[in-house]
Amino acid sequence: MKNMWLATVVACVISMSFWLVASWSAGVNEPWDAQRYWTVLYPASLVLTLILGLLFKKRGWLAGPIVMFGQIPCVMITSEAGPLLAVGVLYSFLLSIPAVMLSWGARAIYRRIAAR
Repeated sequence: MKNMWLATVVACVISMSFWLVASWSAGVNEPWDAQRYWTVLYPASLVLTLILGLLFKKRGWLAGPIVMFGQIPCVMITSEAGPLLAVGVLYSFLLSIPAVMLSWGARAIYRRIAAR
């Protein structure tokens, strides 16, 4: 997308929707409490990161933190913002590191393919 702000808003809405649906379908308030978080939800979020990374024209790496930090508003919507929310922010930061690398890589691969 040409407009960076529009791409960011679209990515935020999609990310928060993804995590809300994931939490509600798993029957938990916090996405990382889901039984299949590591086997289904986190890998699916990485795929979402790859797809959203292509929305950004120059800053594809931004999709990683947007998707992973989308868990924080989800937690605030479904449960109270307690003292462990800071741990959730740190957790989201750590999970966003591989997502940043994947979304950046997706954009780099897309540029190479489009140049041919």
